Amino acid sequence: MRASLPIAMVIAAAATLPAKAEDLDIAVGKALFDKQWVQAPASTDASDGLGPLFNAKACNSCHKDGGAARLIVLDGEAIMRGLVVRIGNSMGEPDPFYGHQLQDRAVSGLLPEARVTTRLVSVASGFGTGTSDVAVDFTLNGPGFADGTSSEIRIAPSLAGRGLIEQVSKDAVLALADPDDRDGNGISGRARLILSDDGRERLGRFGVKASAASLREQTADAAALDIGLSSPVHRTAYGDCTPAQKDCLGMATGNSPAFENEEISGEMVDMIAAYVAVLPRPAVNSDAQAEALFAASGCAACHVPSLPDAAGKPLPVFTDLLLHDMGPALAGKIGDHFAAPAEWRTAPLIDLNPLNGKRRYLHDGRAATIDMAIRWHGGEAEKARTAYELLDAEERAALLRYLEAL
Repeated sequence: MRASLPIAMVIAAAATLPAKAEDLDIAVGKALFDKQWVQAPASTDASDGLGPLFNAKACNSCHKDGGAARLIVLDGEAIMRGLVVRIGNSMGEPDPFYGHQLQDRAVSGLLPEARVTTRLVSVASGFGTGTSDVAVDFTLNGPGFADGTSSEIRIAPSLAGRGLIEQVSKDAVLALADPDDRDGNGISGRARLILSDDGRERLGRFGVKASAASLREQTADAAALDIGLSSPVHRTAYGDCTPAQKDCLGMATGNSPAFENEEISGEMVDMIAAYVAVLPRPAVNSDAQAEALFAASGCAACHVPSLPDAAGKPLPVFTDLLLHDMGPALAGKIGDHFAAPAEWRTAPLIDLNPLNGKRRYLHDGRAATIDMAIRWHGGEAEKARTAYELLDAEERAALLRYLEAL
């Protein structure tokens, strides 16, 4: 029994799965994923640590059942569950007052950084003609942004099949990289290599800029930035609060000796990651016509249908995990020390179900359909987009049905 976790949580989790140790880790990980965190101090040591500034109280708030952000329209008002506003300059440096992300919620006794509202904007011309773009409005509860700070929308991706991404062979990805476009095909994907504390180079796999090498790191980063939970992986007891936010730094934290002097322990991070790792991807049904169209259009050049694991087993990930310049139409304003604002890691085509219109696509949710997501592609993907647009209506429909089922 894990003494650092609430006994009721362990008992409840143990009742849901077989008693093997790894199954218990997954069950407790799901309980932690669904858990609503509360403000410190609280009567239950393992439940506090929320914020002080935050966007959500639980992982499940943005990733319902492990899925992607979802759009809800109530009485004409758009609500996007799993949307955040990232801020920073072209090199990814945070705003000196607000940090890396606008937190629109705060614990009792503290003002949130901003009031953020979502709206749908009718697109009258361009790539999205006849559709609705997602836009946000925000009012800051503090000074204006520093010079050079920009804002961008990010929406939560589906977590289904992310365990497959972690298993992909690093060597297989490096073999696909062609940063100088030596073969002259117009595609020059770059692999992101992250130096670990022990000097090893690890492959960046997760995040729109491939900035995390493992589910463990991605889990800890999201816990810190979105919920305000510190861990041994991400030691930030005050979440995204900056030194300029004195009121935030004056709030209580949930740091505890029971959790390695943080708000959640490394073990808890591992168990959440273990749960995410087993979220299944939908079955990939064979469709010879659609697969041929996918390859002939050039989509498979970056959305590689399968990559091997270390033992050579093919994994249906539909990505090369490389960074590609997607052109000015998809360029953001925030890059980092490695990836330019126009560079994005190839998104894995996993769990693309439209959810009866509740699903949005691309990193900022601008595309209401897969069709429009493809039409936004440019830069290294321009030839593939043009080939897709040259398909006749029946061929495009067949390809889209295939993609929606991935």
